[in-house]
Amino acid sequence: MPLPTELFPYNKPRRFQDEFMQVAYTSDRLLASVPTGIGKSVASLCSFLADRQAKEKIVVLTRTKSQAEIFLREAKAISDKTGKAFLTVQIKSKLELCPIFRNDDIGYEEFLQLCKLKQDCSYRRLFKEKQDEIIYLAEALALGEDRKKILSYGCPYLVNFELAKFARVIIAAYQYMLNPFLRNLFLGKLKLGYDELLLIVDEAHNLQSLDIISKSLSERTLKLAQKEVDYNFSNIEKLFRCGEGQVNFEEFISRDDVEKIYALGVEILQRKLMKGRKVSYTYRVAAFFDSAFRLLGDDNWIFFRKGSSLHLKPVLPGEVFSSLKQSRKLLLMSGTLEPIEIYKTLLDIEEAEEYSLPNIYRNSLLYLGIKKGLNSSLVLRKAMGQKLWKSYAREIEKIASAAGGITLAFLPSYDIMRQVSEWLEATVEPKDNRDAEKLRKKAIETGKGIILGVAGGKFSEGVEFTRVEEGIRKSLVKAVVIAGLPFPAPDSEMELRQKTYDKKFGPGKSFIFLSVLPMINRVMQAAGRAVRSERDKAGIVIIDDRTEYLRYFPDDFKQCITFVEPEEISGEIRDFLRE
Repeated sequence: MPLPTELFPYNKPRRFQDEFMQVAYTSDRLLASVPTGIGKSVASLCSFLADRQAKEKIVVLTRTKSQAEIFLREAKAISDKTGKAFLTVQIKSKLELCPIFRNDDIGYEEFLQLCKLKQDCSYRRLFKEKQDEIIYLAEALALGEDRKKILSYGCPYLVNFELAKFARVIIAAYQYMLNPFLRNLFLGKLKLGYDELLLIVDEAHNLQSLDIISKSLSERTLKLAQKEVDYNFSNIEKLFRCGEGQVNFEEFISRDDVEKIYALGVEILQRKLMKGRKVSYTYRVAAFFDSAFRLLGDDNWIFFRKGSSLHLKPVLPGEVFSSLKQSRKLLLMSGTLEPIEIYKTLLDIEEAEEYSLPNIYRNSLLYLGIKKGLNSSLVLRKAMGQKLWKSYAREIEKIASAAGGITLAFLPSYDIMRQVSEWLEATVEPKDNRDAEKLRKKAIETGKGIILGVAGGKFSEGVEFTRVEEGIRKSLVKAVVIAGLPFPAPDSEMELRQKTYDKKFGPGKSFIFLSVLPMINRVMQAAGRAVRSERDKAGIVIIDDRTEYLRYFPDDFKQCITFVEPEEISGEIRDFLRE
């Protein structure tokens, strides 16, 4: 069997890349904090492919499409380098691939039902006719044939899953392995046991928040369902009148009720399908409560009301992740998997090895604003009001003027971002993903300006403001400002989770897991927007006087902090960037 370095598709590994490959190759359970710029995607693939046995499959879980595309590109590069073609398949959602419904504004659950109802689907029929031939398609795609051929074999989703049976590497969204229903379907279709699974979880810091597999039902959806069908929803309506917090929904709705609503929803979809419309709010209500009853026996899932919505969410990441620990080989990696020992406890994977690389902020300037009375705490917000946001705006403006280029300023919430934007000339992070991408491209074209975003929002993770100049990709961001430590806002949901966390990990520990850990992650992810390689240089500025929380940050991060008086920061950044 080849060594990982023999599969490496480029001239030579970057600094630390060969070391990481070796550790990932020899470890069966590994938590790795590997900074941006190391090249962890290609390194992890080389390590896993070198360790892979016959019949085993490498499954890579990614959170975003851009991350999935990186793994697809690196897998192809390895295949081309070695001259030994192998198939890599990206599993996309059925709705995203569907040639009939993908451009319709419908929910995923509705789509699944519509797919069943469309008995005359020509793509499904074509797939059944050509299913036995897909092995030849798999061979052709592995050799680099045009992937557009997939459509000629029928339903792209069914073809993709069939192709996955012949693939060495499968790339999928988190849901396929974290959602208990999807996981069983996914592994069942592939006829894949945990002992044949080599699992890579990219950007594994996201596992601390399980919103991605949660479900919700808004009061607005219920009201639209009431207009849609002649059915008495009064008991469900009472759920929205309950106080915020955990609710025993079985006191308000039975399984028989759900079945009746479900049948009505399907009937509505059938009628609307014939008229060219494909939305049923009644079906959405039924699908939500169907999930609630299916998860009723799992104590890790809680049903609660918050605001004008009902929610169904898991509480402990370790419980959700428990099945995946059975994988033959497991790698959890991220550029911000710090403090790594806290993640080991949170994910209940104490037996795993740890691997941390030095961060790339050594080329950056980190500054902690120690101006007394300047932080984003609730106490100060109430005491200062708009004066606080005006002060933050003034500091951001001074930093941007000194740095030049693009300055990214991240605020703790959308409301704070809006209020700060009223005091300075800046572009605000848009809510729509398409508008956000347009703004990013425009910023790259101009190479300058202030962009206000939210820590944990669209521009704080997985986004690059880079441009290729003289054959080298360079970051255009010259300063990142963390304008207030971005702690999650306390609410009724957090109170629910605190009780479970304190019971699981000990009294008072919930604060570390639910408040401090997300804050650290948001700060480090935001800081990473500026420095995308060792060649980049930027000023990373934290404006918040709550220095007591510094002790929770990784040592490498703390060692790079320079304490500077606020009035000196502009000069410090200007001099630093000129060095």
